[in-house]
Amino acid sequence: MKRFRMLALPYSVWMVILVVFPLLIMVALAFLDIQGLDFSTATFTFSNFKATFDKTYFEVFLRSMGYAFITTIICIVIGYPIAYIISKLKPTVSFIVLLLFILPMWTNMLLRIQSLNMLLLPEGFMKNVFGISINLSGSTFSVILAMVVVYLPFMIFPIYSVLEKQDPLLIEASQDLGASEFKTFRKVTLPLSLKGVASGVIMVFLPAATSFTIPEIMSRGKLVLIGTIIEQKFKSGSNYGTGSLMSLFLIAFIFIAIFISNKLDKEGATLIWWLRFQQEKNLSK
Repeated sequence: MKRFRMLALPYSVWMVILVVFPLLIMVALAFLDIQGLDFSTATFTFSNFKATFDKTYFEVFLRSMGYAFITTIICIVIGYPIAYIISKLKPTVSFIVLLLFILPMWTNMLLRIQSLNMLLLPEGFMKNVFGISINLSGSTFSVILAMVVVYLPFMIFPIYSVLEKQDPLLIEASQDLGASEFKTFRKVTLPLSLKGVASGVIMVFLPAATSFTIPEIMSRGKLVLIGTIIEQKFKSGSNYGTGSLMSLFLIAFIFIAIFISNKLDKEGATLIWWLRFQQEKNLSK
């Protein structure tokens, strides 16, 4: 295997240049009072921490988490039944249905968001085609709707992947033992699919919490989330320190979430815990 280590060299160089090096720059900027990227006049400071923990930014962070939470719950409610239905279809049909969810992802995300925003305008598609005048563009509903539309496939695919691999003999065994379809789903299918749900939650919640493109377009700049603030800090060119520190905190938050998920779902740990809990609860009855 040592002979093939050299094949990983281009990847390692790529990671150092595009990941490690930018992170090191962000860490340095977090402790500097700097204008733009002029390091010659930069001075060491902790003032960026004080600005980052401002009450206003904390409220924006909580708002971002709230929007991401709502988006994730809606994606679970919509995505799980869709993934379940697709897993029960014939392979050819399921492939076509999955392809329909994948095709929009091949287009530019900005184009999809702008198209959705045009649909919600009072003089948009609904008015011209159906004569129905609606004005949802710029509302909270439009932001959550756009997040659900964009991130829903990321909830469907991991759940489908787990459901599709489930052994049908387990379902047959449950039904042979007298369990109804609903009880079979609750006792067998659902717990066995929790790992896919956990993966989907991470794939939806994290990008939704840090998104700035969707709220910026759909709310017309009225709704400010944490991703919007970071984008504004870097765009202004004079707040790189605060923007870098906020970004580092978000990166740490993302790594913690992924770490916890991996610990819970490593080799089905979440499933084992859930089954043990169910057994203990049944024995206590």
